[in-house]
Amino acid sequence: MLKLFASLYLFLTAASAIGVLILGAAVAPIIFHSETVAGVKLLARYDAGLLMSEIFARFNYILLVTAALIVAFEGFLAVNKKNTKVMIFFSAANLIEILLYVFYFTPKILSYQALGEAATKTEEFGMVHKMAEMDFKFLLFTLIMSFFIRCSTLLSDKLATELK
Repeated sequence: MLKLFASLYLFLTAASAIGVLILGAAVAPIIFHSETVAGVKLLARYDAGLLMSEIFARFNYILLVTAALIVAFEGFLAVNKKNTKVMIFFSAANLIEILLYVFYFTPKILSYQALGEAATKTEEFGMVHKMAEMDFKFLLFTLIMSFFIRCSTLLSDKLATELK
């Protein structure tokens, strides 16, 4: 059962990292710069922002499931004294970044958008948006680190035999 739990943890950590990467590096640039793909600008910047916000809001559900799994799996290992300080650090960083993005940045951006296009052109919105982007980039880094550190730990003979 623990091996299945570990596999699900690794899968969801990797899937979330890939989701963050694809949304940030592929989807957002195409939505905001449709002229590079279609030859003409398909959406105004405000409309593109509304579309991206909906995509990110839906992705937040995946991030929340990932956060719950991080708490459960890494918490289990910590309680059983089989976790490292490095993994506890990365797990805490992942949780903070996910919770900030889901419960602060996304609602804040949505509230600016609800005020209309003019609100999304303010310096305050720009700062919130830039901080959300930085949180997303840091989340990508910590998810990748968590995945590879945990993968190497699980593949080591010592922990593999302990999990049997």
